[in-house]
Amino acid sequence: MYFLKATATSYFKCIRAIALCLFVTITFITISPSSNVYAADLYGSMSELMDDTEYGVDWQLSYHNNQSNTLIAAIHGGNIEAGTTELSSLTAALGNYNYYTFQGIRTLNNAELHVTSTNFDEPIVENMQQAVSNSVMIHGASGSEAAVYIGGKDERLKTSIENALQTKGFNVLESPSHLEGASNQNIANKNAKGAGVQLELTYALRQSFFNNQNLSMNSRSNEANWSINMYAFAEAIHQAIEEND
Repeated sequence: MYFLKATATSYFKCIRAIALCLFVTITFITISPSSNVYAADLYGSMSELMDDTEYGVDWQLSYHNNQSNTLIAAIHGGNIEAGTTELSSLTAALGNYNYYTFQGIRTLNNAELHVTSTNFDEPIVENMQQAVSNSVMIHGASGSEAAVYIGGKDERLKTSIENALQTKGFNVLESPSHLEGASNQNIANKNAKGAGVQLELTYALRQSFFNNQNLSMNSRSNEANWSINMYAFAEAIHQAIEEND
């Protein structure tokens, strides 16, 4: 009898220990920042990434050259920073602007396809940038508050976009240092003017662009699920560009 009681006691202690470990793990995952925002990139350049991965399996490119003086781009699109491709596509369509997106299409581990903006040397977007004076690069950031951080070196266009977004009720915050987009090597600033705009949209803001708040690939691909919030955001960018063109 003593043996059975001892065994039962050990068993329940083991269960409690496992439960505690699970609780700590889940809590850590819940409160930790998004890894694709702060973790070091797996690849140091797009050249490295493309040599080591497969088009149509890991990633895909989409772009349109409409002979515009403006480029709207999502270089971390698809499943890398979900919602940025859709917003970029909609914004470009509103103004018939040039458009580019690099999309992660894996089921898992799309963060591995993130190459930071200062190392983004993909030739198509580099060539497209050299042909335009206005550039807006749309990115995703972590954050449970619906907000956008504005960076880049094009101060005039930044101010116009900020004003247009605030007029439509969006929360515009000062960019932290790692999101400033002020480097000359940032792809946003490699246009003919040497100055572009970088928009960093929090996770919560990107969720609001879809009626079901779902950032899965199936949810995003259904244009009927695109919310009035996304259309309002795209229209604000469009208005600001037209004011400065």
